[in-house]
Amino acid sequence: MHRAAILCLLLALPMPAAQALEGTVQPYRRVEVSAPVSSHIVELKAAEGDKVKAGQPLAQLYARLEELEMKRSKALLDRREYEAKGARSLFDNRVIPESRAMESRIELELARLNYETASEQVRLRTILAPIDGLVVERTRELGEAVSASQVVFRILDLSRATIVCNARPEKVSRLVPGQKLAAHVSTPEGMTALQAEVVLVTPCPDAPGLMRLKLLVRDPAPGLRAGLKALVDLPDAS
Repeated sequence: MHRAAILCLLLALPMPAAQALEGTVQPYRRVEVSAPVSSHIVELKAAEGDKVKAGQPLAQLYARLEELEMKRSKALLDRREYEAKGARSLFDNRVIPESRAMESRIELELARLNYETASEQVRLRTILAPIDGLVVERTRELGEAVSASQVVFRILDLSRATIVCNARPEKVSRLVPGQKLAAHVSTPEGMTALQAEVVLVTPCPDAPGLMRLKLLVRDPAPGLRAGLKALVDLPDAS
């Protein structure tokens, strides 16, 4: 074919689309919920697939001894409050010296601290959800023992999503946090257009010479799931 004809064919081809980066959709947050203390599970209140709210009980650990100690501390606190009130009245009427009244107040404060300590020990026997999210894994069952800091639940925050890309420095070096970019994700419902906000561009490349770009999707579309591939449109270099 004549060189001029080839040139005409090339000029007739559509111009390439704006630069795009391939990335992966990831959950906004992954949280591992651990047992605060060593004990065994006496009640499970959340299963895999459940949506939970922050502060919602997920599991109850054995706490009978701690509950008894809290009741004992509460009874002692009530007694110390009664004695301190009486001592204050006697001191006001000049029946006892100030040192006796002060001693009663100190004993009351110690009893209050003991009760707060016992209450905290009871509170630690309930595993609570730290965030709103979806329970995706439960590692222990009813009756099983757990040790302190052992992961019992894994929760994903799906209220937002992130897109993570790895790219050559020259492609992302001009991007700044807060910048809005268009993204496209193929979901089961079809190709979905999203707006993503740059939240992180690593300041230096890793060993393979790539920089990590992280974008936040504040309003994820239905069907947007972790693991889906995304295309992020880069602004024109000019």
